[in-house]
Amino acid sequence: MTEERGITLVELLATLVLTFIVGSVVFSVTMSAINNYQQSEVQSQVQSDLNRFVAHLTDIHQTHQQYSITREDASTYIIQLPDDQQYTFNGHAENYDLYIGKSIRNRGSLLSDTRINIGETVDVNNIERVKLFIEVTSPSNKRFKPMTVSTSISQIIGSKDRD
Repeated sequence: MTEERGITLVELLATLVLTFIVGSVVFSVTMSAINNYQQSEVQSQVQSDLNRFVAHLTDIHQTHQQYSITREDASTYIIQLPDDQQYTFNGHAENYDLYIGKSIRNRGSLLSDTRINIGETVDVNNIERVKLFIEVTSPSNKRFKPMTVSTSISQIIGSKDRD
């Protein structure tokens, strides 16, 4: 009787196949987790941008009689205050469309003339309530899901300040 030591070719191939299958599953799960993390990180960053932008606009609207908003490029807005101060918003996504006005919708559709286009400046008077709609897109980032924010801002006036 001879004692055989070692493994056969079939056992070696079976081990390689099982190792490949397990490795493929681990790689697939890891890549999926990384993609989901990156998508949620981008979404979170843009949501933070939007919250910061709306908070600044609200603060400016409530504390200044008049200001202007200029759209520099697809993701940059400059808010110019009368006292030569300015606030610059530069978002992380590719495109932030800001619609602003007393009325920005007609029968559910956004009015295109309330959108601030690149290079355009809009003067805002805080006496009136202003509606905002911000739409964020990033066409080149396949992981990014478009986001929107709709709100209105107005100046808080005490009863003794009214006419």
